[in-house]
Amino acid sequence: MEAETDIKYIQKQLEHGSYQITADVYAHVSSKINKKNTERVNSRLNDVFKKDFLK
Repeated sequence: MEAETDIKYIQKQLEHGSYQITADVYAHVSSKINKKNTERVNSRLNDVFKKDFLK
């Protein structure tokens, strides 16, 4: 997941019967993913409101 591989691709490679099984097992939020997403949201909010929300 941290390598930004599509979860549907992972499901097919692991031959899981459903997308939900793969998501339940592998989609926990790591600190790396959380930090990256927080930065993306902050950047977007900065663009919209011209304010740094992480400060």
